[in-house]
Amino acid sequence: MSALTVEQLISWIEAGSVEQVADALLAASEAERRALGPRLKAYQSNGSAVSGFENPYHSDDPSESTEYRYQQAWQQWETLKRNREDALRVAGAACLPRAADVVSWLRSDRFWEQPQLVAVNALVRVLSAPGRPALASVARQLADRLRPAQVDRQWPMVSGLLTAAGLAPPTTEAVVRGWIREIGWAQVAERLQAHPHTALLLPHVFRIPRVAVELREEWPPALARLVADGGYPRADLLADVLLRLRAGDRPGAVRVVVRVHRILAPTTAECAEHRQEYLGMLSSPHVAVAALALAALRAVDDAGRLPADLIAEAAYAVLPRPEKKLVRAALDWLDEALRRTRDPQLFAALTAGIDNEAVDLAERTLALTARHLPVFGDDRRAVLHDVADALDGDLRRQADALLGGPHGGTAAAAVDRTAARPAPLPPPAALPPPIASVAELAAAAACLLRHRDDPILFERFVAALPVFVRADRPAVAAALAPLLPEYWTDSFVLMLQSAVTGRQRTYALNEYERDPAYPSHLTARRSIELAEQLAGEPPAALLATPATVDGHVDPVRVLDLVAAAEAAGPSPAPYDLTQALLRLPRVIEPEVAEAAARLRSPAGRAFARWVAGGALADPDINIVAVQQKRCRPGHQTHGRYLPCECGSTVAHRRSVTFSPLAHPDLTLPQELLSRPPEHAYQHVYLHHYTLSMVPWPLALPSHRELVAAYVQPALARAADGNVRGAGDLLPSLARASGPLGPAFALCLAYGLTAGRPAERLAATDAFVLTAARTDLDGADLGALVGHGLAALHDDGVLVLRRVAEALTGALRAGAAAEAWAAARALVPAALTASAGGPDLLALASTAASAVGARETIPEVENVAIRGGHTRMVTEAGRLVRTLTAPT
Repeated sequence: MSALTVEQLISWIEAGSVEQVADALLAASEAERRALGPRLKAYQSNGSAVSGFENPYHSDDPSESTEYRYQQAWQQWETLKRNREDALRVAGAACLPRAADVVSWLRSDRFWEQPQLVAVNALVRVLSAPGRPALASVARQLADRLRPAQVDRQWPMVSGLLTAAGLAPPTTEAVVRGWIREIGWAQVAERLQAHPHTALLLPHVFRIPRVAVELREEWPPALARLVADGGYPRADLLADVLLRLRAGDRPGAVRVVVRVHRILAPTTAECAEHRQEYLGMLSSPHVAVAALALAALRAVDDAGRLPADLIAEAAYAVLPRPEKKLVRAALDWLDEALRRTRDPQLFAALTAGIDNEAVDLAERTLALTARHLPVFGDDRRAVLHDVADALDGDLRRQADALLGGPHGGTAAAAVDRTAARPAPLPPPAALPPPIASVAELAAAAACLLRHRDDPILFERFVAALPVFVRADRPAVAAALAPLLPEYWTDSFVLMLQSAVTGRQRTYALNEYERDPAYPSHLTARRSIELAEQLAGEPPAALLATPATVDGHVDPVRVLDLVAAAEAAGPSPAPYDLTQALLRLPRVIEPEVAEAAARLRSPAGRAFARWVAGGALADPDINIVAVQQKRCRPGHQTHGRYLPCECGSTVAHRRSVTFSPLAHPDLTLPQELLSRPPEHAYQHVYLHHYTLSMVPWPLALPSHRELVAAYVQPALARAADGNVRGAGDLLPSLARASGPLGPAFALCLAYGLTAGRPAERLAATDAFVLTAARTDLDGADLGALVGHGLAALHDDGVLVLRRVAEALTGALRAGAAAEAWAAARALVPAALTASAGGPDLLALASTAASAVGARETIPEVENVAIRGGHTRMVTEAGRLVRTLTAPT
């Protein structure tokens, strides 16, 4: 018999003949098989079809449609690909010399299809041949190295090899996931009973995090049937289920485990045995877990098997929670327990509910406390006094009425926890030290090539680049040349190319840079300007390099550089000068203005005019409502094919407009300094390609209203759905300088009702930061934002529950007066809202109490006196009592 050649082997692999490959390699000697190994590892399939593969577009049967023939051909091709992979797997397992080589081969990325049963059987055959690596060794290594992402492709093979080798599988996450998928969802109970490793692997379904998400809806009843039939110990399954519920998991996994628990329906005796586990589950972030734990513990108590100290422990865990149904159930349980036994521990636990953030739950707790207080006497009354001292507003008045007046030695008014002002803003930090080496320069360039949302790094880079090019261009070229992209360019890449080559290339702004209506255009122009300078003699320093992280330049440094340039001859570049002027602080020391007045160069005179009071004027902002238009999807009025906003769910969006600004010393396009009303629709509804908005506040740190006008359209889109807007920029805008005006107030209003929680949190931070400022010139932040919120409510944009949550956060951070002013503007809207109105009224009550507000609001009084037990009536009554309480 002639020796097997690699050509013969490859021909059978290309044909997908798994059995033929296995038979031929088993007939060969071990030396012949190993000789084929190197050629086999280098083999790459050419992807061509074999004879007999039919062309889908040619058929002798006219009754067959082209689509049918195509589907048939596709199925043939998929089958052929799978058979080829299986044949190649078997060939590698039969030829490679060591177990580690075989394992690496079977796990390699060249195999994308799940091995078929015929392939698994062939693998067992070839690995059982004399001279082959031990089947057990290969199977164990494959199982140990199996990863969750590889389960679908590799588990059938791993399972087959482990079974053939007589090995128990390791209890890893990947193995357990593979076992669950192997059991499947049909006849689960029968397959669990028949599987030899159920007792080994089933516990780890619940002991390993995230694995339970694999369980389909057929599994919980199948597990209950398994334990009912005696196929698995019920006590063990219940213990593992409770272990997972107490430890917590992702929501999808928790839902399945909760269902298993419900179907198991633990008895009172079982619940009593596991009462410590149930107590731990009461603190779970998943409401369903805490609810079933509370029900189990109450069942144990109803049976008289739960001591009072554990009831109190359960109350301490549940009463501070935000889920009202859960807290009400706990209060009912405590009420019943206190009727049954007069244990001081239970009364002390009941008072924990008074601190619940939901005022209606705190009121209910107070009512229960009043019911049981006479039983306990003065000792418990002192405990209640201590709790009441931390209350404010209407709750404090109710507590004082219950206790017969304020606690001895304390004022009638509660200690105010929220009226303290936010901490004053610290001065902005200095810019990090300059880049100190070529290696650090290259690292910064690599980072900026990946993303442009780090303006501090960009400014440090452009400040250092000309310095290092002047000092040692070859070293800079050697460090930056490997980073240059091969197939794309932009203004930043152009700057790198000039630094490397010393030549200026022709460049047209790309679609993300060319729009002159956004600050990204200024950044791109600065980069192109610096690229031109780097092609010749780079400047010694740039005027626009910030001194602080908020973007402001040092006026003294700019003065010195302009004076040095005037003495040396070359003038500062126009875009560098423009950016430096826009970054000057609003307050300039007189000495700087006096020194600037002596400058005579064009740049010096521009700087002198600016610091002498001739800075860019603040825009005269107007807010307009823009009606949504309908258009063909993707087609805009200017003829370009861009994503549109036809899917918007609101009829109006608010837009910022202002008349054109002009300044003779700024090299800026007019579009950047104007927002005419006729362009309002374009800005708020049409898609705009821009670079990252993160650098915008840094480009105009003294012009908050201008930057707010630029970012407001993105915030409007974020409020109309769960899309990402520019909410992350709001804290930077709050730290910027300039008057507090309607543009920034509208940005805050949109941010407070944004669809994404992270953006609402950023808006809350910005609200508090602005409230902490001492340079607002008497501007009423709360009234401005409240006016904007009311306008958004009229437009149908506002979600009151979101706004109430955000303003509550601001109130707790100390912005009580501003939160009250904003909430006060929304009170009329809350009274007629379909959702979220009671939340807003509750916030208004708390804020009014914090600032001591006193007034009469007829609309609220009308709601409060109409009667009923709705939450709207309850919250309206509370607000009326707060606003009319005696001072």
